[in-house]
Amino acid sequence: MTYRPFVAVMVLALFAVSAEAQYPNRPIRLIVPAAPGGGTDITTRGFAPALQEQLGQPVVIENRGGAGGVVGSDVVAKAAPDGYTLLMVYISHATNPTLVDKLPYDTLRDFTPITLVSQEPTVLVTNPSVPASSLAEFTAWAKPQGDKLSYATDPGSAGFLAAELYKQLAGVKATYIPYKGSGPAAADVLAGHVPYMWSVISIITPHVKSGRMKGLAIAAEKRAPGLPDVPTTAEAGMKDFAVGGWYGLVGPAKLPKEIVDKVNAAALKALKDEKVIERLAAGGSQPIGAGPAEFDAHIRREIERWNKVLKTAGIQLK
Repeated sequence: MTYRPFVAVMVLALFAVSAEAQYPNRPIRLIVPAAPGGGTDITTRGFAPALQEQLGQPVVIENRGGAGGVVGSDVVAKAAPDGYTLLMVYISHATNPTLVDKLPYDTLRDFTPITLVSQEPTVLVTNPSVPASSLAEFTAWAKPQGDKLSYATDPGSAGFLAAELYKQLAGVKATYIPYKGSGPAAADVLAGHVPYMWSVISIITPHVKSGRMKGLAIAAEKRAPGLPDVPTTAEAGMKDFAVGGWYGLVGPAKLPKEIVDKVNAAALKALKDEKVIERLAAGGSQPIGAGPAEFDAHIRREIERWNKVLKTAGIQLK
């Protein structure tokens, strides 16, 4: 009689191995923890069709925005580690441990890094009504306004980080207006409800090109091919100021290595697809394709880097 528990365990183990070997055999849900129209959404929709082709199963995108990425991330943190619920994280994944006092999950313990997908720079943009045509003119206009000045942002996003770092370096005291995503934030800058924002380039490029926004500076080492007339922050007089957004695939904790390897391999092939490269480039993004170990190290470095900036800013979200 004592052999029965052993047999049961062996059967379950064999079943698990078989399930992993057959993965995927049904649609995969890919959570985007931000609103439609933002950088994370744009990147995901540019990348997902090729990922779907490589995996051989539908990849269903689901936007679950809110709380700087916490709402959607919590869904995946609590999902079964079977590879059928994945998450496209952005830089807020590394800032929320500092920004949010009581996260419903542990950023390092409750997720499995899979692939660092891409990155893109941030740009200072304003509504055309703002009386500034350069970074220096903007700073001169913003400083005297103190706390009366506000900017639009998705808390924890790359634009939020760029804005707060800019404030510390330039001596500007603007307050932030939180949005569920960078897309809705950009919409209010376009409408003139909020004068400016720092945004990832994929969101604002068409608006700058059309003249509906003014692009004053790009927080990168080089000018962007899509916005060649927008100077870098260094060219504009602010050295050592580079802030970009990044996007990556993660799954729940304890995701089997076989599944991680399959998704990562599919993602790497997808990022070499010419259509994906073109779609990302059109928005100013560059594919990366770093694997699980590199992505994990990247997340840890980013947590440490932005913890210092956010602690200095004294910001914590409720």
